[in-house]
Amino acid sequence: MGVFRLVLAHPERPDAPRIVAEHLDPGLLKQRGYEIARSLGDESALWAAPAGSGRGHGFALHCRSGHALSIVPHQAGE
Repeated sequence: MGVFRLVLAHPERPDAPRIVAEHLDPGLLKQRGYEIARSLGDESALWAAPAGSGRGHGFALHCRSGHALSIVPHQAGE
């Protein structure tokens, strides 16, 4: 199992996402994502697998504030 990244995209700059955290366990990144969503005022945000992504290809969480969080596998050499 490789490293996963938690990435945050701001609604005003969705083309410039920012890496928030990296970890071996995507479950820990999901928890951190929930904490970020709550801090942005979205208590009911839920993680979902992007359509057509298949198993193990990340998760997405979209906040009502327009922020988007994603968990993606980190590819060596990036």
